[in-house]
Amino acid sequence: MAFASISKQATETCMSAADREAQEDELLALANIYAEHEFGRVADAQVGQLRACLELPQNFRIFVGDHDAKNALEGDFEVFFLPPVVLTFELPEDYPSTSAPEFKLSCKWLTPVQLSALCKQLDYLWEENKGRVVLFTWMQFLKEAALQHLNITSPFEVTVHGEEMCPQKSVIQKDGEHDTHESIAQPGLLDERALQDAESLDSLIRDILSFDEAQQARGFHCQLFQCNICFLDKLGIDCTQFKLCQHVYCNECLKAYFEVKIKEGHVHLLHCPEPECESVSTPAQVKQLVAEELFSRYDRLLLQSSLDSMVDVVYCPRLNCQTPVLKEPGGTMGICSNCHFVFCDLCKRIYHGVASCTQPEEKEKETRPNKSLAANSEAPVRKYNYKEETYRRWYEKASKRYIAANCKMCPACNVPIEKDGGCFRMHCTKCRTMYCWECNLPFTAKLELNSKQKRSSVCTSCGR
Repeated sequence: MAFASISKQATETCMSAADREAQEDELLALANIYAEHEFGRVADAQVGQLRACLELPQNFRIFVGDHDAKNALEGDFEVFFLPPVVLTFELPEDYPSTSAPEFKLSCKWLTPVQLSALCKQLDYLWEENKGRVVLFTWMQFLKEAALQHLNITSPFEVTVHGEEMCPQKSVIQKDGEHDTHESIAQPGLLDERALQDAESLDSLIRDILSFDEAQQARGFHCQLFQCNICFLDKLGIDCTQFKLCQHVYCNECLKAYFEVKIKEGHVHLLHCPEPECESVSTPAQVKQLVAEELFSRYDRLLLQSSLDSMVDVVYCPRLNCQTPVLKEPGGTMGICSNCHFVFCDLCKRIYHGVASCTQPEEKEKETRPNKSLAANSEAPVRKYNYKEETYRRWYEKASKRYIAANCKMCPACNVPIEKDGGCFRMHCTKCRTMYCWECNLPFTAKLELNSKQKRSSVCTSCGR
């Protein structure tokens, strides 16, 4: 009896040592296979986490149903990545020889019913592999087969447990077979190891979109791209991609391109350098590349241009103020928030109520003294002050003379344009029309690439 007891104790000690070694080998293998954001463990403990990002099919879309009118984010969204399914595990002393790992399964976008179905499948995989390490098998199942197991297809409706929900498709295992059917989240169907980590539907959608954007950026930073300006291959972390057209340029070339455009004041022309591409850079991309001083100029000019395009915004007529003023709706009165000047939007003079605006010519006739009348009258002669009006008229005439002598009108939008050098190929900064300076007609550009990839163009109208 004593010999049998000693033999049993030795066998248990041997099994415990074998289990311990198998656990350490498995955890070491997982650390070598998966990146830090996919696998982590507690130091000096058999506790850790596996974060499985499920492999989504192409053109996978999620949508929010209209059953809850309180949700701010409704509609459908195309996503490339969804937040991971998190498997938190603890290895018992007799794993893998006898006991299965103790685990909990959590996810933001899967319901408790769906997570319960995954828990059942993990239990089933353990029964199939009992006596062997199983964490890698669990991880591969979650990443590669979870969507198929739950019968999730695109478009997929995301819901939050506890809010008003529609029936969800889930998979419940029966006698080793997978039976797909419609079910509603009920306490009797839930596994206590399943947890949906989402506070509300709005926060869930924001988390999904933020995670998808971050994962796309992670993948972009690790890829090689050829810059279409310098034709060098560079990592994505050193490049910028235009969101609309997906064209990629290195930061050095794009920075020089942005700096030239901002210094020239063409803040609305910070578009993709690819010919005929209409994609425009975002302020965040510009801020990331140019210096703070240049970005301040870009921001100021962009605001100025936006205000100029708004029909209900005018500027204070005082030359030392020029503050943007929002007009009164349906009226002509403007009140400057800076100098508190109340003016008429039509004549840019002090507000005169319902009285009609006085034209400059009428004002001149009213205020210019009548010499013959003044000579025969004892009334004091009113001093005529027409300096401002005279200067305005002189300035307008000088401007018209200069435009007539040095400028040509854009054939599309009729804006005066001055040529300050370069070839005869002109580009209107307002309507972006390409035309020939010599014949003043829009032309079809022939792009002839030489050995150095430099572009040249020929006007089909005049041959220049």
